[in-house]
Formats: sequence, structure tokens, C-alpha cells
Amino acid sequence: MRFFSSRDNPNLIKVCIKDSVKIIPNADLNGQAQEKYFYGKDLERENWFGNIEDKTSNVLKKVVKTKQLPKDKSDDYYWIWLFMLLQAYRTRANADEFNEMVDSSLKTAMKFEKKFEDFEFDNYSFAHDDAIEISLDILLKSLPMLLDMQIKLLKNDTNKELITSDNPISKYNQFLESRKFPYGHTGIMSKGLQIFYPLSPDLLLTMYDPRVYKVGNKKQFSNILMNAKDIEFLNILTCLHSNKSVFSSEKVSDFQLEQILEKSKKYQDQKELKTKNHDSITNKDGTHSVTVQHHRNPFMINLNLSFLKQTQHAKSYKLTGYYAEIRNERYRNAENRPTLE
Repeated sequence: MRFFSSRDNPNLIKVCIKDSVKIIPNADLNGQAQEKYFYGKDLERENWFGNIEDKTSNVLKKVVKTKQLPKDKSDDYYWIWLFMLLQAYRTRANADEFNEMVDSSLKTAMKFEKKFEDFEFDNYSFAHDDAIEISLDILLKSLPMLLDMQIKLLKNDTNKELITSDNPISKYNQFLESRKFPYGHTGIMSKGLQIFYPLSPDLLLTMYDPRVYKVGNKKQFSNILMNAKDIEFLNILTCLHSNKSVFSSEKVSDFQLEQILEKSKKYQDQKELKTKNHDSITNKDGTHSVTVQHHRNPFMINLNLSFLKQTQHAKSYKLTGYYAEIRNERYRNAENRPTLE
């Protein structure tokens, strides 16, 4: 967040609290978007993240200074790649979503058992204390499946600034949105997955499925320009994915922050967990099994970005009819494949 701090004092940043729309023009940067012992009291994961952040911080400082992305597929490129993915799946919002799915799954299963017919489901919730560790383990096992994702650096030369938040990564899928796909859009393996990371008020990193999208020219990895409408869309996405707070430089006026929050409100209730029970199956031993499918409705804001076009492959692609559209077809029938939506 330091790249969004005050020009006069790098230890201060502008904060807007979402629920109350309270704006703090000069908040202390230290301590923002932090939670004590979030990764466990043994600090093992905390220290691991610290090492990654120290290394990536130097790379990102150079990117902000030069406005150039490291060479494609270089070591520094992959430090950014790893950092973006960890940022996407290590947040409080992700842990809460994981536990919401756990709660829904257990309660759905319990309703098929007669001994729970009088159970007061609304009075109880089920959750993992270490939800963030479990979801991170899933991510780390899934990293090889994300190697096909491409990163590029976008530049903002408009009079509007990008904002960031306590959950700075936004996930989207314009491809599946355009096909009106009714299930999950932003799973790790989803075809057409997009990830956006505001790096500074004038720079944004995007990670995307290169078989589905063209971003700038084929050999252009930096200095891909955004227009004012792009900034408006991306700031709304940042606000929607934020947990409690959004952050900006002092150049973003209170009125502009209030406008971003107001525009995001009409989409805020879109993201909810959907559960579908399939017909039960009688097993050979006389017991019954039922398949329960979960997917999370994505935010859909009719995203239209000037710097992005769908490829010919995307335009001619026919949906499979499955409950998930897999980016890499060789994983489609793999057993026990991990998923985070």
C-alpha cells in the first residue's frame, strides 16, 4: 500500500471505511489491513510470507520506478506471479468464503440423516479455525496449473487514479460472463480467469488466460494504456472485493471515493454461495449417496476494458456443458483436482 501513500509523508494514507463511508484523510499506514496471528501463533507461515514479501518488494519497487515489467518468464517475473496468487488467496475474505462453503456442505449432508431432523441449523455454524492454512495448501498444490497464466503491466495516464484495498486482488471472467455461464467463474482452473492487482495509482498488474484474451500487442508487456472508463470499472471491482476498507492517495477526492462506493453497492449482493443437490444414489450396501455441488455467484458488472479483446479461440469455443469450464483440458477428468472459487 506504500505506493498509494501520501506524497508528503509515505507513512500516511487515505482510508475509506466501506460500511460507514467514513473517510480518514491521513491515516497511519502501519497496521492497516493486518490481523494478529492470522496465519497461526507459531509464526511459521508468517515468516515464510515475510521472506516472499521482502524479495517481491524489491522487484515491485523497480517496476514502479521504471514502469517496466521484468522479462517474461524470468525469475523476477515469477516472483510477481507467485506474490499475486498468494495475495489472491491468503486474505480474511477468502478464509470466510472457505468456511461458508464448509458450513453449507456439512449442513446439507446432515439434513439427509434422520438423527439431525430436529437439529436447529440456523443456530449453529461450522468452520475450520485454520481455514486460511487449508485454502493456502490447496493453492500451493495448484500452482503448476496456473503456470499458463500471463502477466502484463498496464499504465494509467488519465486524470483518474487507481485505488487499492485491504483485499487488493480482484478476480473476474469476461469470457464466461459473455457466455452467460451460470456457475463459478473465478476458480483457479477456470477458463477465461482474470486477476487484477492495482500496484500504484498509475500502474496495474493483470494476470489472465492468454488463450482467451489479447492484452496489448503480443510482445508488449508494459506501457499498455488504460482509459478513464477502464479506471472506473477497475476501481469498482477493487471496492467490491475489499473486506472493510479501501485506500487511495490524497489526490482522490472524498467525493470520488463516495462515488466509487455508491456505484459498487448495486453489485455487492451478487456474490453468494449456491448449493445444488443431485438425485441420491443407492449403493450396493443399501446406503444412499448424494452429490452436492457448490458454486459462488461472481460479481458481474458488464466489464468492458479498452485494452483487452477475446482471441479467435475464445470466440469459436463451444462450452462443454459441465459445471466448470476448465482452462487446460488435460485436467478436466483429473480426480481430486483442487478448486477455489
